[in-house]
Amino acid sequence: MSVQHFKLREIAEIQLGVTLRGSDASRHDPAGTHQLIRISDLSDDGSVSIGEPCLIKLSSGDAARYELKPGEVLVAARGTRMTAAVLYAGGGPCVVGGQFLVVRPQQRLNPEYLRWFLNLPTIQTRLFSFARGTYVRSLPASSIGDLDIPLPPLPKQHAVAELNRLRIREKELMAELAEQRGLLVDHSVLQNFQQ
Repeated sequence: MSVQHFKLREIAEIQLGVTLRGSDASRHDPAGTHQLIRISDLSDDGSVSIGEPCLIKLSSGDAARYELKPGEVLVAARGTRMTAAVLYAGGGPCVVGGQFLVVRPQQRLNPEYLRWFLNLPTIQTRLFSFARGTYVRSLPASSIGDLDIPLPPLPKQHAVAELNRLRIREKELMAELAEQRGLLVDHSVLQNFQQ
């Protein structure tokens, strides 16, 4: 079976996150309208887990243009990693700042498949090589748009996405198991000292 290849910009819209101006623009505002997702809210495996809430106010024009929708892929575009994550519904309206690229896949591209592809070590290395700057590396939207991506039929994309989800879950379970094993060993040693 031959798989078609596309430039990412041919099968998805790519946009930079909202530009926040001023030193206080990204500080938490209790009266804010949108949750600001920060790079620290992305795990290395590509999941979004909002730590401390950071609400910001956006104008109606910015809200219409930058408000995130479920199924969009967020790519950390500044710093030492270019991790991709899929956004899911929940918690109210969200936006990302200019340190992210937002990828809006067409219907023929499964967001979880795209996340898997962008987080592959070889692709991460390529993305980092596209980044500009010496002190803080920044990934231009045009570079990620030129990325060649294999696009199998949707059922195969779903299968790859499910395998990736299971791999990530296995990794989480193995980490939990190692932690519990460590606690058991520590408890056994302490019990031994008390006899």
